Amino acid sequence: MVTMNHTNLTTYNVPALTEFFCSVFDFQPLEKRGDKLSVLRNADGFLLTLMYDKRMTSEQGYPGMFHVGFLQPTQEAVDSMYESLSARNYMPPKPAKLQRGGPPTYGFYYEAPGGVMVEVSTMNFAESA
Repeated sequence: MVTMNHTNLTTYNVPALTEFFCSVFDFQPLEKRGDKLSVLRNADGFLLTLMYDKRMTSEQGYPGMFHVGFLQPTQEAVDSMYESLSARNYMPPKPAKLQRGGPPTYGFYYEAPGGVMVEVSTMNFAESA
């Protein structure tokens, strides 16, 4: 079995994006090089490297619908993540039904500090009758 075990994201604000992933998604810092690089690891051992890119700005970031996703097991877990972000003053939009061509899901998208779009959603979505 082949497992994806790391990714590298570029950003115009490494410290703010580091704080976001550590405080909201429980990543732990492994290495920091000033304001230019952070290497983070989560409880599953996934490595996330954040690197400064001078070409990225708040106006010029990732293309289109590029995003990183945090799939949750239930709607309650999505709501909990929403509350966690809100409590830290990140102010995501309220979770809602997401219809993107397949079965509906429940969640939200949020542009994290440093220009990275984050999705928090669940595929376990039961629409009200």
